[in-house]
Amino acid sequence: MSADHEHDARRGEQAVALLNHPLLREAFDKIKSELTDAWISSPARDVEGRESLYLSLKLLNQVESHMTSVINTGKMAEVLLSRRGMK
Repeated sequence: MSADHEHDARRGEQAVALLNHPLLREAFDKIKSELTDAWISSPARDVEGRESLYLSLKLLNQVESHMTSVINTGKMAEVLLSRRGMK
């Protein structure tokens, strides 16, 4: 069980490093901004185009949410490890 917690803790640390890395943060922010701008400025008659942009934005948010979930799982694992005196 502690091997699983150690694994989760390492993954959480890696996810923090990734999400805080300036290049990845820039990529997320730029893509979100571009998708949102394109969505807002799309013509009313372009339902398919807006749907595609919406789905792209949704997917980008899911990737970010997954990374946040890995971070939170890692934090919980660190708490459990520290309670057992393993970290």
